[in-house]
Amino acid sequence: MKTIPIQTLAPNSLVSGTVFLDEQFILLTPETPVSETLLRLLRNWGYTHLQADEGLQVRARTEPVAAELPSGRLQDGDEAVLREEAQKFYLGTLEFTHRLIDVFMKRNLIPIEPLTDQVNVLLNFLRSHRRHLLNLGELNRGGFSYIVSHSVNVAILSVAIADTLKLPSHKMIEVGMAGLLHELGMFKLPDNFQTANRTLTEAEKRALSAHPLLGYRTLRDLGFPPNVTLAVLEHHEKEDGSGYPQGLMGDKIATSAKILAVASAYDAQTTSRPFRVARGGHASLLSMLQDIRKAYDEQILRRLVVTLSIFPIGTYVELKNGCLAVVFEPNPEDFKRPDIQLLTDEGKSPLTGYPILRLIETPELAISRALNSEEVKQLRADRILPA
Repeated sequence: MKTIPIQTLAPNSLVSGTVFLDEQFILLTPETPVSETLLRLLRNWGYTHLQADEGLQVRARTEPVAAELPSGRLQDGDEAVLREEAQKFYLGTLEFTHRLIDVFMKRNLIPIEPLTDQVNVLLNFLRSHRRHLLNLGELNRGGFSYIVSHSVNVAILSVAIADTLKLPSHKMIEVGMAGLLHELGMFKLPDNFQTANRTLTEAEKRALSAHPLLGYRTLRDLGFPPNVTLAVLEHHEKEDGSGYPQGLMGDKIATSAKILAVASAYDAQTTSRPFRVARGGHASLLSMLQDIRKAYDEQILRRLVVTLSIFPIGTYVELKNGCLAVVFEPNPEDFKRPDIQLLTDEGKSPLTGYPILRLIETPELAISRALNSEEVKQLRADRILPA
C-alpha cells in the first residue's frame, strides 16, 4: 500500500490497481475511469491524499471504455453501428459488474461512487439506444456467469420500467443499483448455489430463500440507501403474500422491489439454463400476465408490456396475410401493434431491404402469432429468415 496525492488522478484517467479512500473503503477499481464528480467530491471532503496498491499506474484513456456513451453517430440510422455500440456497452457493463462482485468477494466492500456513475451512464445510454439495448436476446453475453448477466439484464429492464413510470432520476439510479446488486446475497451462500446446473432440492430451495435477507444486511451495513436495500430484500415478495422472506402483500412491498420482481422474472423466463429451456419474450409476458395481481403489481407489469410491447423487440412474428416480420420497436400507443420490419412476402419469399412498417398506421395488417424458437431455427436454415 502506498500514498498518492489526488492530483495524480485526472478526469477520465484509468488506474492499473485499486485506490482506497482509507485502509478499508475502495474508491476505484482497475480500469474504472476517474470521473470529474469524484474528484470534486474528494476536494469538497478535504482529501489531499489516497491509498493505493503498490506499483499503481495512472494512464490517460486513449479510447472510450465499453460502458461509456459513444459520441456522435447516434442519429445516423446505421443499424449496424447502433447494434455494435449496444453490444460494446453491454459487454462493458457485464465486465463492470463482474469486477464489482470480485471486489466484494475479496474485500467485502462495494465502491458506491463508480456504481452510481455506471448506472447513470446506463440510464443515458438506454435513452439513446433503447431499441438495441432492450433486445437482450440478441446480445452476446461474453461468457460471463448467469448471475452476472442476469444482474445486468435486470438492471437494464428495471431502469427501462422506472423510466416509463416517470420516476425521478435519483430513484431510477437507485433502482438500477438494486438491479445490479439484487443477487448479492447469493455470494454469502455456498458456491454450489451459484454454479448449480440442475433443479435445486427442496432443502436447497429453503436455504436459497435466505439470499434476499443476506443481500439486504450486507448493503445496509455498507451504507446503501433504503430504496436500494429494500428492493434487494423484497424482490421475491408477491402481491398475494406468498413470496419470501417476509410474506409481504401489496402496498407493503416497496415500489423498487416490485420493479425488480417483474424484471427478474421476465429475464429468468427468457434465459436458457442447463435445466430449463428459455421461453420467448411473448410467451413469457403472457405467462406473467396470468399471474397479475397474484405475483406481480399490475401497474408495473403493464409498464413492462408498454416498454417491450406484448411482442418484445426482436420477436419473429407471422402477420395475418402470411408475411413474416421481426418486431422493430414498441408502440406506446398500442402495445399489440408495434413497429415491424418485414422479412418476407405473403408467400414466404425473402424480401430485400426489409421495409419498416408502423402497424398502427396499417390497420389492414396485424400480428397473427409469434414464431417459436424451433420455427425460427428452421426458417433460418432454409434461408427464409436472415441469420
